[in-house]
Amino acid sequence: MVLQLNRGIESFLQLFYPIFKKWLAYDVYAYLAVGAINTALNILLFAVLYEMVLPKEGLFLAGFYIASYTIALLLAFFITIPTGFWLSKNFAFRSASTGAKKTGKQLFKYILVVGQGLGSDYLILKGLILFLSMEPTLAKIFSTMIVLTVNFLLQKYFTFKNA
Repeated sequence: MVLQLNRGIESFLQLFYPIFKKWLAYDVYAYLAVGAINTALNILLFAVLYEMVLPKEGLFLAGFYIASYTIALLLAFFITIPTGFWLSKNFAFRSASTGAKKTGKQLFKYILVVGQGLGSDYLILKGLILFLSMEPTLAKIFSTMIVLTVNFLLQKYFTFKNA
């Protein structure tokens, strides 16, 4: 099953790469493509949780009020960590070293980078909602575009850098 999924994703990437070959190195193209898949999953999860599952007025947990968009952001984030790491390691940064020890270090670095991305995403999201009165799902899309740009550079030159 995983082998078929790998082949399917790789075939999909190879099918469209000739269109972008003039402008993008393969690793950038693959990062954007698999990142788009994972980002779409993240935004979809956020929207479904925020729009359909969680109460709009937020929740009181352990005596603290937590906005529904904050809960949706965190849940979508934790669900897409494993898929993002797997896609990045297997398709965008394949040339990075492998092995259990190296993969463990990469996963730790990946979590650090996406953790900073989550913090940045939250601050940008909150700022867009509070200061610009932007609708939360639209604000999530804007904040994601900013965070993805920074995360690509960190993943390429920190998490999956070659020795």
